[in-house]
Amino acid sequence: MLEPVSKSMNHLKRSALTLFCIALMGCTISHKPTGLKGTIKEVWQLEQEVYQLINRYRISQNLTPLTANEIITQQARMHSRAMATKRIPVSHSGFAKRVERISRSLPYRAAAENVAYNKGYSDCAQRAAQDWFKNTEHRKNIEGNYQLTGIGVAMDSQGAYYFTQIFWQ
Repeated sequence: MLEPVSKSMNHLKRSALTLFCIALMGCTISHKPTGLKGTIKEVWQLEQEVYQLINRYRISQNLTPLTANEIITQQARMHSRAMATKRIPVSHSGFAKRVERISRSLPYRAAAENVAYNKGYSDCAQRAAQDWFKNTEHRKNIEGNYQLTGIGVAMDSQGAYYFTQIFWQ
């Protein structure tokens, strides 16, 4: 009687593994939420570029670099996707809710957020960071006494980029 259960369990494990692999392949190759453009790899590269630009700036100002945090990054990505799919305007709308969700896993003393939108630039990550450096409030967040960060980028179907960076202390 144990043998059929064991075979059944093995079959279930193989099926689950197969579905996982199919899902993973779909995500890595071309999976995009409706209304979005750009591959996961392209978006990830832009997030990394912004992260490096922000940390280079912080180091140039004798500040410690920020550490990327996946929990914060997920919230930043969700916000950028919401802006890119026009569920919300380009804004800080829902910031308190993002902080609340992150704080369930990470205690905090302070949090801040920068958002950006741009279209038509070949160096869109550099453009977003440069615009933040030029703006007093955005620069204040970048130079703030934060230790952790998360950056999310999304591109809409017209090729516009939406950036969210959350700062965490």
